[in-house]
Amino acid sequence: MNLIDELKKLTQKYYGYVADLEGSSIEAFDLLFVRDKMQDILEKIKPNDTIPKPIYERVYTLDSLLWQERGSFITVVGEKELKHAREQQEVPRSHWWWYLDELKAPLEVVYEINF
Repeated sequence: MNLIDELKKLTQKYYGYVADLEGSSIEAFDLLFVRDKMQDILEKIKPNDTIPKPIYERVYTLDSLLWQERGSFITVVGEKELKHAREQQEVPRSHWWWYLDELKAPLEVVYEINF
């Protein structure tokens, strides 16, 4: 499976998690790990490779929805649990989805910094 196909598959999985943010904390953490895998792929894609616009737009839309619903996400996960998991995983600040409990800036500002 090539990187674009894998990104497409992970984006579908990410959609399922974002669409049901009131699920279990296990699913919420799965969402974070899926988004990590998506980011890894985005960083591996070579400059001459092109991410199809619909996939890129879908990721952006889902990220925006996650940002808007961060309160629900944090309620499901728990602030202490999120902080503990983040520390255990040594998550970089560039992976903003792990810092929904700390970030205050609108998502657009985060995107401008990371992309």
